[in-house]
Amino acid sequence: MRVLLLGLIAVSVATWTGCTEPRSTACKEVCKREAECIDATGSKLPFDEKECIAACAALEHDVENSAAKVQRHIACVNQQTSCPAVLDCK
Repeated sequence: MRVLLLGLIAVSVATWTGCTEPRSTACKEVCKREAECIDATGSKLPFDEKECIAACAALEHDVENSAAKVQRHIACVNQQTSCPAVLDCK
């Protein structure tokens, strides 16, 4: 998700500037789990949980371009039982 979010965040911010996206439970949970895994593994990946939630919510609402990717990523994270596996989700 981090790579997807970081790659698309500029587009999302430009698209959604001035709009407040509702924060979905799925986005909150997946970003929380990723943040916990980054902390648990000592990963040096740049990550901000609040930015993750905001970008995820914006991308989740972009039905034409990104919603399916977000749903696949959420499913991947939810299926993993270890933090390294969570961080490998694309």
